[in-house]
Amino acid sequence: MAKVAKLVYASFMVRVIVEDTDTDEEIIRKSAIKFKDVVNNDLSENIEEIVDDTEVPYDSEKDFLN
Repeated sequence: MAKVAKLVYASFMVRVIVEDTDTDEEIIRKSAIKFKDVVNNDLSENIEEIVDDTEVPYDSEKDFLN
């Protein structure tokens, strides 16, 4: 099988409960935990599209396999 490069597009949304005085930075920090949970457990539900990377194709000398 040949290796190819793909671009994976995903969209995420989580609900967090915060204090009405929390700053944007505090809200982002609190939501990060929920985002990590989505990525670790429900990623397939958030994938929008998978396409070939035609601009930067796979290069066996430069790319590391994931």
